[in-house]
Amino acid sequence: MKTRIISGAIGVVLCILIFIFGEMFPWIYAVALAIVNTVMCAEYLTAKKLQKQLPILILTFLFSVSMPLAACTSLWYLPIFIYSFLMFTLLVFIRGKVSVGDITFAYSGTMLITLSMSCFTFMVCKSGGWHAFYAALGLVGSWCADTCAYFTGRFLGKHKLSPVISPKKTVEGAIGGGLGAIAGCMLAGLIFQFIVYRNMHVNYLALLCIGVFCAFVSVCGDLVFSAIKRECSIKDYGSIMPGHGGLLDRFDSVLFCVPFVFMLSQTWGLLGV
Repeated sequence: MKTRIISGAIGVVLCILIFIFGEMFPWIYAVALAIVNTVMCAEYLTAKKLQKQLPILILTFLFSVSMPLAACTSLWYLPIFIYSFLMFTLLVFIRGKVSVGDITFAYSGTMLITLSMSCFTFMVCKSGGWHAFYAALGLVGSWCADTCAYFTGRFLGKHKLSPVISPKKTVEGAIGGGLGAIAGCMLAGLIFQFIVYRNMHVNYLALLCIGVFCAFVSVCGDLVFSAIKRECSIKDYGSIMPGHGGLLDRFDSVLFCVPFVFMLSQTWGLLGV
C-alpha cells in the first residue's frame, strides 16, 4: 500500500504542476494529454503483444499523438479518417501477417482511448480561461471513486462485486467509491469557486450529476479493462506507476467518465450564472 500511496502522490503533484503552468499556457494541456494518450495506447497494444506488429504500432502511434492535438482545430476529423482507412487496408497489403482480430482489437481500443482523451483536450483548451477547473472535473470524479472504492473495499469489503473479472472488487467498495465521486466533484467546485478563482460561479447541480454518473460508470470502465486484461492473461497494462500498474490502469475509469463531463460542459454548462 505504501508504494501505491507514494506513486499516487507523485502523480497528483505532476497534475498540479500541469494545472499551474497550463493555466498560463493552455497548449501544455494538449501536449500532456497527447503524451498520456500515446502511452496508454502503447500499453493497450502490449496486452496482445501487438507492438511487435510494426505497421500497427506506427499507425497507432501517429494517431494517438496527432488526434488530441488536432482536437481543438477545424481538422479534428482528419486523423480519424486516415487512421481508420490505413488500419483496415493493412488486411489487404500485409494479408497473412495480421489477422482481422488483431486489427479490430487495436483499432477499437485505440479509438476508445484516443477519442475520450481528445474530448478532454477540447474541453480544457476551449474552456474560456477556466482551464484547471475543467481539467480537474475530468479527473476528480473517477479518481475519487477509484480511491474511495479501494480503501472502503480494503477495510470494509465483504461481498464480491465481480469475482470472475476482478476478484478484489467489492460491493462495499463500489458504494464507497460512488459516495467519494459525488463528494469529490462537489468539493472541487467549492475549492475552485472560493479558493482558486474566486470570481467564478459553479453549476453545482451539474457537478452533482457528474458525481452520480462517475459513481456508476467508473466501476464499469474499470471492469471493462479488467475483462480485457483477463482475456489477454496479464495483470497490469504497464509498470510506469508502481503499485498502480500502467497509465491505462489508472485512467481506465476516466476514459468512460470524460465524454459525459464533456457533453455536460457543451450543453448544460459547468459554470453558473
